[in-house]
Amino acid sequence: MNPILNKFLHKAKTSLHSATALVKERIYAVTGTSSATVVQLADFIRKHPETKIKKKELLGKIFYFYKLEKDEVRYSLECRNSYILQLDVHAGNEPVVAYRSYRDHYQLNTPIKFPKLTAE
Repeated sequence: MNPILNKFLHKAKTSLHSATALVKERIYAVTGTSSATVVQLADFIRKHPETKIKKKELLGKIFYFYKLEKDEVRYSLECRNSYILQLDVHAGNEPVVAYRSYRDHYQLNTPIKFPKLTAE
């Protein structure tokens, strides 16, 4: 495909996802619904005192694997340095959040309905 057209499509997708995120954020603020972005969830997992962390070097790159279980909710985060590769949240056997950087990179800052996060 034409590089100029690719650049235009990329910019259009980014703008659309940003607009969607802003609309969702406003709706959640007006309705009082709590929400969190993938970045906020990742920060919560990284900083929680009960999080188990594994550090692995694979093909010369450093990867971090975070696991947290809190209030019957399982959190799993995989990062390459600080870059979020994958984030999963399961309540029981039900997936709540499934983020993959290769597929969902436009949705990194899109608010997701989520209960308030507390580090207790």
